[in-house]
Amino acid sequence: MRILVNKKGWIKVVEAFMAIVFLLGFVMIVLMVYNSSEKDINSLQKNNLIILNAIETQNNLRSEVFSASLPSYSNDSGFSPVLKSYLVNNSLYGENCSIYICSQTDICNFNENVAGNVYSSEVLLFANSSSYSPRKLKIFCYKI
Repeated sequence: MRILVNKKGWIKVVEAFMAIVFLLGFVMIVLMVYNSSEKDINSLQKNNLIILNAIETQNNLRSEVFSASLPSYSNDSGFSPVLKSYLVNNSLYGENCSIYICSQTDICNFNENVAGNVYSSEVLLFANSSSYSPRKLKIFCYKI
């Protein structure tokens, strides 16, 4: 008989428990989505640095930077095909990247209209084996 008398109380306890479970589930989903977007951003920024480091250290890519006219953009028709193919081959799947080469004192601006976030990194190259000619090399990447 007592089980029947306290039936309303147990239903309220179960309802409160289910509400807490639903709220915790929602919070966990939000946190998981936030963490995965942060991981994507970190991998994109790391890949930008890897590309720039390779261009900075590999002699054939470095000489292409110094032989380019200033300013030079990877979207231009006269841009070095070696640098352009290296960029395309080493970009992450689902991202679009552009390289800008300008003088050390110039501002290399990204001049494309993109709906999302654009992530950039830059490196300064100062000399090749024959001359001192400082260049700024910037990479801009965004998710497609």
